[in-house]
Amino acid sequence: MDNRSGDVLRARLGLRPTSWALAASLRINGWAVTAIVTLLAAVTRFVGLSHPRGLMFDEIYYVKEGYALWHVGYEAEWKEGADALFATGDVAHALTTKPSYVVHPELGKWLIGSGMEIFGVNSFGWRFMPALAGVLTVLLVTRIMMRLTHSPLLAGLAGFFLAIDGIGITESRIALLDNFIGLFATCALYCLVRDRQWMRERLARGLADRPAGSTAPLLLWRPWLLATAISLGLTCSIKWSGLYLLAAVGVLVVVWDVCALRAVRARSWHTAGFLGRGLQDFLYLVPTALVVYVAGWFSWFAHSEAFNRDWAAQRRETGQMLPRSWMPDSLNSLLDYHIRMYRFHVGLDSSHPYMSKPLSWLVQMRPTLFYYPPKEQLGSSCGSDHCVEAISAIGNIPVWWFGIGALAVVITVAVARRDWRMWVPLIGYVGLYLPWFQYPDRTIFSFYTVAFVPCVVMVLALALGSLSGMIPPLPGSAAARDEEYAVIAGTTGPGLPAPRGVIARFLGFGRWRGIANPSFLTEEWIGVSGWRLRYEGLAAMGVVVLLAVAFGLLWWPLWTGQTISYDFWYWHMWFQSWI
Repeated sequence: MDNRSGDVLRARLGLRPTSWALAASLRINGWAVTAIVTLLAAVTRFVGLSHPRGLMFDEIYYVKEGYALWHVGYEAEWKEGADALFATGDVAHALTTKPSYVVHPELGKWLIGSGMEIFGVNSFGWRFMPALAGVLTVLLVTRIMMRLTHSPLLAGLAGFFLAIDGIGITESRIALLDNFIGLFATCALYCLVRDRQWMRERLARGLADRPAGSTAPLLLWRPWLLATAISLGLTCSIKWSGLYLLAAVGVLVVVWDVCALRAVRARSWHTAGFLGRGLQDFLYLVPTALVVYVAGWFSWFAHSEAFNRDWAAQRRETGQMLPRSWMPDSLNSLLDYHIRMYRFHVGLDSSHPYMSKPLSWLVQMRPTLFYYPPKEQLGSSCGSDHCVEAISAIGNIPVWWFGIGALAVVITVAVARRDWRMWVPLIGYVGLYLPWFQYPDRTIFSFYTVAFVPCVVMVLALALGSLSGMIPPLPGSAAARDEEYAVIAGTTGPGLPAPRGVIARFLGFGRWRGIANPSFLTEEWIGVSGWRLRYEGLAAMGVVVLLAVAFGLLWWPLWTGQTISYDFWYWHMWFQSWI
């Protein structure tokens, strides 16, 4: 007779037994590393945040728009010379009430403006919320990795890589919108992980001790999927690029739900999955995200003076043809505004010295120079005849370059072993990186990578964890069964060679024994028994960490705009494309 107890179903769903609980030591250590890397992120984001004092790069748009939203309720035009006034804080008289045409949603600018409302019109004020978003992103990445791996070391490693990454640091120290995309997208991935476990636990509970072919419980209430939808709606409310992540996550949720029904052999799992659960997932994600997005325009709805606010009403009053006349005038005006914004974005092809193509982003070949004041402003304050201050949005090169190889490892594990944990950061690449390839002629920049740099560091940590043996096979998977048989057969286990794949064995690593009693890596920190550890993976991890730390220390002056000699700056320009 087919055993369909709760624990058997949980194993089929990739869950641990009902009696399993994460050890208290792992929970405590997980929160300890979370606190440490979050504190490190706060240091790298907030120390010297006020420098430079004035507006730099695209702050000339978003800071002024954020201030206008808080003070007139909509984006408005500014008098000539307003940019320079932000260095003094005396800007109120430079703001007009004439509406301004902008091409991004309002939420990110509301957040930037809120910092100025708290700390005043100064560089710390308008950069406070981006810096806070950067710190919170590090915290979320650490917690996601803790849930995926149950390893405080790997969780802390991912958070550490993000805390010292140049893309994350520079964009947390400037009032742009893209850093908020990274925050809300990472929040969506965290909620997605929670929903997967929440749904599968209740599916196993609902079908426990029931025969194969039984109807699966509906599970109409999925709070973590709702939280995922809200987070995705907030992502779209920063920039429209969040729409691609919404689509990618939607497909992934449906696939996961269908696979879950198939694994427990629920009745008509294909129909119930693709149609029933697929429709349910759509209704959770898309309408919720749409409502959140539209709600983000609340101030635009409330002010008739806002740009294009009364477009439909004016056309109706003057007798002009009104497209979509069946819609409420306010929504029709908003839709027309969005059509204009879309035409602007797809037609944006003006040349810029720091524009780059997505193919070069992963190798960081054309970083964006945010700040580089004229030589005359600096004099010889650095002890040299030629001093410079530069803020270059270039990632931590060891993290990004090793991340390319790590991406190949994670994709292989995701496909070959059907390991859902690998798909969590990979879906970030799918939703936040790959869509940029469809715009070969658009003016785009490498600093957009801040949206998916959390996925880059998670992929790197997962790859290093796989190579070092800290990520055991999923419960109930074929790999887990093979490993169990190998332990019984005496080919692996305590005091024996650690589990290794075909390539590692071909390279000769298969003869190396595991670390039986690691005095420096205890189970309370790594999350697995010491015999699973592999020397080659630990060595790779050590090399990457040391190189990342060295690069971070050497490039810190270029990420924060420190006054340095021109020769020191030029030494850091490894490639002509970095200048």
